[in-house]
Amino acid sequence: MKKNNPKYPGKRTTTNGNLLVSSVEALAAEAGVFYPITPSTEMGENFQNHFAKGHLNAFGENLIAIETEGEHSAQGGAIAMSVTGKRTVNFTSGQGVVYGVEQYYHAPGKLSTMVLEVGARALTKHALNVHCAHDDLYATLDTGWSICFAKDAQQAADQALILRKVNELSLNPGINAQDGFLTTHLERTFRMPEEELVREFLGAPDDIIECPTEAQKVLFGETRRRVPIMYDLKNPIIIGPVQNQEHYMNGVAARRNNFSEHILGFFEKVYEEFAELTGRKYGLITEYNTENADTVFVALGSGAENIEAVVDILKEKRGVDIGVIHVNVIRPFPENAIIKALKGKKQVIILERTDESLSGTNPLTRDIKAALIKATENFYHNSHVRLDALDPVKEVPRVLTGVYGLGSRDFRPEHIIGAYDYALGNVSRQDGLMRDDGKSFFYLGIDHPYAVVADEKPSGLPANSIAVRLHSIGGWGMITTGKNLGMILGEFSSYIAKRDGLVDEEGNPKEVIHVSANPKYGSEKKGAPTNYFMVAAPERIRVNCDLKHVNVVLCCDPKAFLHTNPLEGMRPGGSFIWESDEHSSEEAWKRIPKKYRQEIIDKDIQMYVLNGFEVARKATDREDLQTRMQGNSFLGAFFGVSSFLEDYKIPKEEFVSTVRQQYQDKFGRFGDAVVESNMLVMTEGMDKVFKIEHGDVNAEDTSSFLGSIITPCEVELYNLPTNGDEKAPLFKMSTFDAEFRAGLGYDQPSSPLSSVGMMAAGTGSTASKYVARREVPIFIAENCTQCMECIVACPDTALPNTAQDIDTIIRATIRSYVTDEAVRAELLQKVPEIEKAVRADMLEKAAIKGDTTTFSAIVMAEIEALNILEVNSPAYKEIGVILEKLPIAFQKTKAIFSGKEKKEPGAGGIFSIFVNDLCKGCGACVSACGSHEALEMVAETEDIHTDYKSAINFLDILGDTPRKYLGLYNADNPEETKAAALKNHLMQRSKYDALVSGDGACAGCGEKSVLHALASLTEAMMRPMFHRKADRFRAKADVLEQEGVQLLADFKKRDEEGYKVFRRAVIHIFLDLGATTNKAVDIRIENEFKGGDKEVIDALIEILRQEAFNLKELQSIEGRMPNGMSAMAMTASTGCNTVYGSTPANTPHPYPWMNSLFQDGSTIGWLIGESFIYDHSRRSVLPERFTDMIIDGFKTSCNEQDYFNFTHFTDMDMSDQEILEMPKVWAIGGDGAMGDIGYQNLSKVVMQNRPNVKILLLDSQVYSNTGGQNSESSPMTGGF
Repeated sequence: MKKNNPKYPGKRTTTNGNLLVSSVEALAAEAGVFYPITPSTEMGENFQNHFAKGHLNAFGENLIAIETEGEHSAQGGAIAMSVTGKRTVNFTSGQGVVYGVEQYYHAPGKLSTMVLEVGARALTKHALNVHCAHDDLYATLDTGWSICFAKDAQQAADQALILRKVNELSLNPGINAQDGFLTTHLERTFRMPEEELVREFLGAPDDIIECPTEAQKVLFGETRRRVPIMYDLKNPIIIGPVQNQEHYMNGVAARRNNFSEHILGFFEKVYEEFAELTGRKYGLITEYNTENADTVFVALGSGAENIEAVVDILKEKRGVDIGVIHVNVIRPFPENAIIKALKGKKQVIILERTDESLSGTNPLTRDIKAALIKATENFYHNSHVRLDALDPVKEVPRVLTGVYGLGSRDFRPEHIIGAYDYALGNVSRQDGLMRDDGKSFFYLGIDHPYAVVADEKPSGLPANSIAVRLHSIGGWGMITTGKNLGMILGEFSSYIAKRDGLVDEEGNPKEVIHVSANPKYGSEKKGAPTNYFMVAAPERIRVNCDLKHVNVVLCCDPKAFLHTNPLEGMRPGGSFIWESDEHSSEEAWKRIPKKYRQEIIDKDIQMYVLNGFEVARKATDREDLQTRMQGNSFLGAFFGVSSFLEDYKIPKEEFVSTVRQQYQDKFGRFGDAVVESNMLVMTEGMDKVFKIEHGDVNAEDTSSFLGSIITPCEVELYNLPTNGDEKAPLFKMSTFDAEFRAGLGYDQPSSPLSSVGMMAAGTGSTASKYVARREVPIFIAENCTQCMECIVACPDTALPNTAQDIDTIIRATIRSYVTDEAVRAELLQKVPEIEKAVRADMLEKAAIKGDTTTFSAIVMAEIEALNILEVNSPAYKEIGVILEKLPIAFQKTKAIFSGKEKKEPGAGGIFSIFVNDLCKGCGACVSACGSHEALEMVAETEDIHTDYKSAINFLDILGDTPRKYLGLYNADNPEETKAAALKNHLMQRSKYDALVSGDGACAGCGEKSVLHALASLTEAMMRPMFHRKADRFRAKADVLEQEGVQLLADFKKRDEEGYKVFRRAVIHIFLDLGATTNKAVDIRIENEFKGGDKEVIDALIEILRQEAFNLKELQSIEGRMPNGMSAMAMTASTGCNTVYGSTPANTPHPYPWMNSLFQDGSTIGWLIGESFIYDHSRRSVLPERFTDMIIDGFKTSCNEQDYFNFTHFTDMDMSDQEILEMPKVWAIGGDGAMGDIGYQNLSKVVMQNRPNVKILLLDSQVYSNTGGQNSESSPMTGGF
């Protein structure tokens, strides 16, 4: 390898793995066929962006970019494109890999040379996870494709070219993998391969080359096209035929010696050629510090670099040599390279990002053990040609295997040290067992009996690093800020190297400042807390994990202390820059919780404050841009408090010029004004940041951002009905809360509950969005007309509302807020008197146009006028202080107050719209209210937040809206209500809370408004039916109890054969004594049933009463009033709705909900519906049918045909009413899930016409969850 001045060193660029690899593919490939899936979506987007901009590849050819309707078709299409002689690429991840895996097997036999670029991701198992694991790649090991894995993005980009060349030599397709998110999204400085390198290294696809193998010469002659055209109009052949017994195995076996066995040799040759041209050397495996090491780690992907960093630490601190092997080529597996590398080692620690718990061991471990066994066999006899021999006593290491990093689980230095110490027998697993106890398997990074960890917790960062952690809220511009900061530091590195004439050993400008930057991506949406990590260092940064040893924290979240500890891991003397609207050091200090103040003082943490929102407001009038630009002010603040510019002698004009260029690149397409506004925000952030002096530890604590909430002094208790059954732990909210909502974070145990990936239903109801919202709506009661438009529009069930009698409000106020029991009792006696006077005053005020008198003022005035309480008395103050918090409207709510009063004096009531803590501040309600101006968005203050919580406490003590205030809405039979009046069902809180929100959906998410309407309308229609049915069942059970035995005896006397059939049917269906034939059933009944007619009747009674309880009294969700079992269930196709709706700890769904995969939400809905039909038949329809037969005196006989019909009962036998009473199943999916990839599922389900299965397509017109690509089923282009 040339160490100096390689011909193609690459072009320096700061970017991430997705963009680097796809840019290389845009130079090398001719065609891209793909489908978006996280985390590889960005690769396809970037390739398509090159196409859209008219970029040509390195050979001057225009690109073909095709987005198909799913990963299966993308893979099939890519193979098809490749066999027409085109250099083809596909980009995918996770479920996309396995969805298309059926296609992989046939590609080698078609001599496809395509490349599949994979961002390795966890597969959906007990739960969906879009982060890093190697499950997807391991699923392809037996497909016959060559497979490479990259340690970092540079290797991934280089191997995109290396693999393509190997594919074209071997005539075999290949997979090039990098770690999802950890590599695909990690921002670093890399060397982009030059287009000249691509041309020289790969050669043109239509070059004529010598066939490199005898098999190819047999097929093509001495020469062939570099990328063969197998599907050729000039040379037609049949590709992919059907083969029977005489042919099929021949082809499978012939692949081994004619093609597969040559591939490793091609890899070795091509790796050497690439190193010669670029100076970047890889090989089948990469070894680090292995020469003198007794213990060696083996890993795939980014984890290997983490291990290398820790190996160096242990070498320095303990004086031990530990090696690291990264396997670059997985298929064909480089057995001899592994054998050579492990020869004479004492321990090999194989770490894998997958866990095949039913296999003997995990895949990489299996391959390595197989290689070592072959080498051992060669020691005794020549068993395996081309493989070295190993002495099993002296040269074969002990193999230990660990699992780490699944779903991007943090992989930290202490985990690596723990694995090493365990391998040496120095520490035990959590279960107390050690290596010498015969335990060679362990986990890293979790709380599990098999886990190991070290007490040492080094950072793994290079000396003199600057580690920066950002805390913010999704949608506040943090990721953009972090990326910009990393790129700006990268540009400064180039500036310094050029200015000072610094070069590396190969003559390239020296990397003075190494940068590593990445967000901590979660499935949460806008409004959820987020983190970003960035490190700048004088040498390469090899660890990639959450930063817990940080120099600087940029805390863009003013309420961060309410939900996390943003000081965690701060180094002594570090700087903490915090978003705050406080303008004095003293007041800012009070915002820091007392429990953290001593730590700040002890560590001498330098605290700074910046009002980033104020800065952003000066730069733009657009509220959405203000939120996003706030983070940008912290970029300026970083340089304002840091000595970075001074340390590196960077003049201010150079700093400003570099930042401006970065903004020009980022925002220039939006115009100069946007660039300048961002510059203004940055420079103002630099200037406006100020220091907080350390104050008194015991100074006032205002960190809660909350005043004194008014709470009821007395609340009526309710005894829950029970049927004696207790929920199993799995179904209890408390079980879920103990693990997922106990503040455990990364310390949550790997428990039986975690293994099943299930959430308690409706947990979002107690979530708070206070930390994220900046504004809230305030209710201007005198303007409200009770139009309900705001209630319908709100996506977050944040506007619970009610209409109540006037005396109900007064009585509730006195009963629950007057603390003196004697005064309370006296006041309750006077409620009629107060109510009468208040009503009269309200009528008077409502008649005055523009009157703004509040209900609170009227009540207090009348209490004073009636001499009921002294103005300064405690009870007077207690009543007044809560009433003034209540949002009570009457002036313009004619349907509730004045209109009713005209028709029936004394019948009018009040209307209230409350704002609860689920509000995300989206403003949808204000837009819906429009010209009524009854709602207005204002900046949320502590006082407003406190008042709202006090008001919600009051709402919680009220009952549901009385039916007289529901207008034309028929609460008993909603289906008979005209559409215009249906919205009034949302006045009933029992219906309003049919979806509870508290989830991670973006603020203002239109999907949520639709889902709320769906759930609440279903609840509104089904719940009255359930309750009527429960009453009906109880009444019939009572009749059976009184008369059933006698009626059945009478039937026996009259028609003994009919009686026997009826009795057999009841015992078969309801007492579980069925069999395959009538005769077999009779035998079972004779042998096993010991009862008589009474037991038959009792069985029916028990079923009816149990079902009645289930329908009306059962408490399906803990913490909610018992109202019967769920009236609906929901199945969902993977997408935005599943991500925001099922990410722990908060879900909006208080009913059974299930996600399967992207394409099949409608199918699983159909099949669950089929199961519900079956259950409904046996739990509900047939028991009532049999009961009616008895009560009606068996007006018709019961014969064998009836028995057959009963035992084969389906919805085809049900009446319209019985079908209507069935619980409903809603299948939900986006336009991609149902209109593209899952259209065949949807069409099949529609054809079934199942009566209880409903389907809703959430047509957002883009693939919202993967970045806004166009859906083929949408009329609009993506991104709108």
